[in-house]
Amino acid sequence: MRWTRLSLPTLAFLSAPLAAQTELAPPRDYALTNVRIVIAPGRVVEQGTVLVRNGRIAAAGAAVTVPPGVAVLDLTGLTVYPGLIDAANSVGLPRVVAEGRGGRGAAPAAAAAGPSQPPPELNPGRAAADVFAATEGDLDGLRSAGITTVGLAFDGGIFPGRVSAVNLTGGDVAGMVVKSPVAQQVALGQRRGGYPSTGMGAIAYVRQSFWDAQWDQRAAEAFQGNPAAAQRPGYDPEHRALQPAATGAMPVWYAATSERDLRRIIGLAAETGVRDYVLVGAQEGYRTVDALKAAARPVIVGLSYPGLDRVSGRAFELHVAPISGTDPAGAEADSVVARALRANAATLAAAGIAIAFSGQGLTPAQFRLGIAGVIEAGLPADEALRAATLTPARLLGLEAALGSVEPGKLANLVVVQGDIFSRDAKIRHVFIEGLRFDIPEAAERGAGGRSGRGGGEGGGAAAGEWVGEMEGPNGTMSFTLTLRAEGSALTGQLVTEMGPVELRGEQDGAEVSLRGTATPPGMNAIEIAITASISENQLQGTLDAAGMATVPFNARRRGPGIPAPQPSETRTTGTGGRP
Repeated sequence: MRWTRLSLPTLAFLSAPLAAQTELAPPRDYALTNVRIVIAPGRVVEQGTVLVRNGRIAAAGAAVTVPPGVAVLDLTGLTVYPGLIDAANSVGLPRVVAEGRGGRGAAPAAAAAGPSQPPPELNPGRAAADVFAATEGDLDGLRSAGITTVGLAFDGGIFPGRVSAVNLTGGDVAGMVVKSPVAQQVALGQRRGGYPSTGMGAIAYVRQSFWDAQWDQRAAEAFQGNPAAAQRPGYDPEHRALQPAATGAMPVWYAATSERDLRRIIGLAAETGVRDYVLVGAQEGYRTVDALKAAARPVIVGLSYPGLDRVSGRAFELHVAPISGTDPAGAEADSVVARALRANAATLAAAGIAIAFSGQGLTPAQFRLGIAGVIEAGLPADEALRAATLTPARLLGLEAALGSVEPGKLANLVVVQGDIFSRDAKIRHVFIEGLRFDIPEAAERGAGGRSGRGGGEGGGAAAGEWVGEMEGPNGTMSFTLTLRAEGSALTGQLVTEMGPVELRGEQDGAEVSLRGTATPPGMNAIEIAITASISENQLQGTLDAAGMATVPFNARRRGPGIPAPQPSETRTTGTGGRP
């Protein structure tokens, strides 16, 4: 909900306590008093005031004079943090997926680009801000999780476009964009119906394109300097769009998940002379610490983890599952991999690598829960806060405007009851450039604020029956997930309209990981992986099917008054794509 300016009679009530307020003060002038202030990682004022004037932070500290005409909000018992920044997310952007790889929602090549338009996989001059079309529901969900700024990054492709940064104020897109372009995106995707159609082909294509862009730049400079003797340069729109990145005038963001691709990208950057770059995803960064440390480049760590069978080396481990019963050895091997994935951010930070966080493939709720998970896996809380505020602000080129509660910066603030990354934290209010958004408790629960640890530590065990919904091939699809536990090992079954899937996996605290093989009618077998977090009687997570889209889902524990869904019941959404 976007708040608007109030009438004079309404303003008379602004001196009432915050809990009693039902209307908003003038949109960008506030004094947040009697509040604990986390100015930046390691810098805390136990009780003070944050003064917001005209959308910016005018003062923050223990002794701040409040001028007349400012709405005074008593926030006793609450804490103000810098607004969280999701450094790389494709929310509100069109998908960029090679034909046959994206599952539902992947547009045919002919529909994706007209005769005079470049294919979406090869459109380096396209700015994310120019095609950003998030719904108000998208924005509400992000704000409810404490996210105030998003680095817009395309999902997939080879040269899908350029990163932009937006503040989540809502309204006109032009009013949300704070920087564009930020960086050139590069990924090792594939082209629909043409070259390159393999990962190795994509590497060769990227390498040659950067070399060609550099050559074109030199040829143009030579012709301008001596047109009588130098060859007249040609014109290639793709190479022209790549020239700022290829010549060092614009940073490059390379998407890579696996150990192999991370090492390839580092080598590719060195071959093409690209020095100012960021690695995005890097879920197997813990397997590549030596190369990442030597490269000394920042990493935007994806908090959406690959299926355990898809982690490098896991599928080749020598292990024979028993014919029947539980598989303790397999569950323990899965547990080792799952723990290593969750500790990825901690491993990189311990090696001195600057990290930020990406919520790509996750719901906003899972973004904040994912940060809670990496803290539990060993990342110091201050470093987690840095990775969600100061570091992404720097990578987006906005360190002077965002990332801390300091005078002169934009008033992007989150007001929280509790520690912002604790699983029982409650986000009460969000300010974005001084605009105030109150977070209803129901929305805050939906954003993952009321999460607890599992395994008997406050969140509840995974064993039992869960009912929920996810996006299926024809729309919203109901499902039932039944789980059994032996210690931390889990077995169970997922039942949807596509048929039953036998699962096995493990629970580690509040985190659940499962995998199995689905055989939908008329289709080949598909390996699926489920990762989820337990919050009281709620289960939120994602289902990842090999070669298809990652699908978020929400489920609740079956109990009195919760009817079982009919597996064949499907509600058509009309989108055919991911939610």
